[in-house]
Amino acid sequence: MEELLKLAEQRPKFFTDILDSIDDAIYITDKNGVTLWANHVSELITQVPRKTLIGRNVRDLEREKVFSPSVTRLASEANSNISTVQEVRDGRKYIATGHLVKDENGEVIAIVAHCRDITEAVKTSSKLRDTEELLEKYSQELRKLKIPLNTSSHPAKKELILHPSTEKLIGKIANVDTIALITGETGTGKSATAERIHLLSKRYKGPFIQINCASMPEQLLESELFGYKRGAFTGASTSGKQGLIQAAEGGTLFLDEIGELPPHLQAKLLHFLQTKTYLPIGAREYVEANVRIIAATNRDLEEMEEDGSFRSDLYYRLNILSIKLPPLRERKEVIGDLAVYFLNTYNEKYNMNRRLAPEVMALFQTYNWPGNIRELENLMERLVILSDQIIDEKDLPQKMVEHQLMPDYLKQVEHNGSMPELLETIEKNMIIDALKLAKSTRKAAEKLGITQSLLMRRIRKYRL
Repeated sequence: MEELLKLAEQRPKFFTDILDSIDDAIYITDKNGVTLWANHVSELITQVPRKTLIGRNVRDLEREKVFSPSVTRLASEANSNISTVQEVRDGRKYIATGHLVKDENGEVIAIVAHCRDITEAVKTSSKLRDTEELLEKYSQELRKLKIPLNTSSHPAKKELILHPSTEKLIGKIANVDTIALITGETGTGKSATAERIHLLSKRYKGPFIQINCASMPEQLLESELFGYKRGAFTGASTSGKQGLIQAAEGGTLFLDEIGELPPHLQAKLLHFLQTKTYLPIGAREYVEANVRIIAATNRDLEEMEEDGSFRSDLYYRLNILSIKLPPLRERKEVIGDLAVYFLNTYNEKYNMNRRLAPEVMALFQTYNWPGNIRELENLMERLVILSDQIIDEKDLPQKMVEHQLMPDYLKQVEHNGSMPELLETIEKNMIIDALKLAKSTRKAAEKLGITQSLLMRRIRKYRL
């Protein structure tokens, strides 16, 4: 200290020269925020000459956007040292710390702000995040290429199961680690879609565990999901049992037919989704789990929620990210490819060489496929086994042949609709056919055997 004081006596600007030699900004004010001195770097940062800064209050400079926020003001108001990210006019960012200088009585006599440029660090951090996101995207694309065709019980190629827009949505859902809900009719590929989400996600190295909530008794379902401790109930294993949630640790648990989950298990599942903890049967302490949940259903959960058969809070918790798989009748363009794929698959499996007659392929295009892809797959396996060399119409189920002979408006009827819905669909399509053939609504009404006024009411009803 003595040596420093000697140097200071010899050179009055000794200490300010030291502060000017520092690469960071040093900005000194009195206790009220009036600028007393600033080093050369402060001039460069603020783009304001030192002689202009001195005597100005930091609050005025803050209002003029010379820097924002003022760390000096923050430290003064908090009466303590404060650090924050400060931005100047040109958009550069600095980590700024306001230091209170106090006298021997603890009274603030000055405030020193120290600022270091972090703009490049922020850019580097942003670039790092961008690079990580890009690497994850490429990693996902590579996993897509590596996923075997037979990734589940459904052997069909994913390109044939999924519409491009659905495939894109699956990629987005796989990138995040939240709950997903897959809806669609029976046989539309919900299980294969769930497994694809898992294989494209960061959890792809972890287990993919599947359970059908409709396939086992209520009492057994709870123990299968959550497991149980030794002696939890009569007949329980003496060593206890691991539940499927525990078995899926680090991976994905797929709950198929979630709409069949009994009410008391709906409450327990909701607790698990909210807390990521569960209570095995017979246990006293909750267990944490690192598991992603994907659920699926062929039922209308929104309708079930409205009639009280499905918990509304669980429905909204499940319905964060949802995928609706269209029925096969709405994707006629893939029926031919699927049929050929399944034909080749089962020809190879059973060492056969069956071929499809052209009229069979044409009939496939007009059929409604109430069982969707699963129905087509099962049919092709049966045809390969039971048919002669050429599979023709005589080999097809009677219902498919009868369907071909039905009027067009009956073919368009939803296979699983209620009776009023079926009647409305028939009525609507009969009116459309009559209007196409007739030159006026009067003649169309005559053809249909109804009055013109009734026909006009129906036209308005169906918005034709």
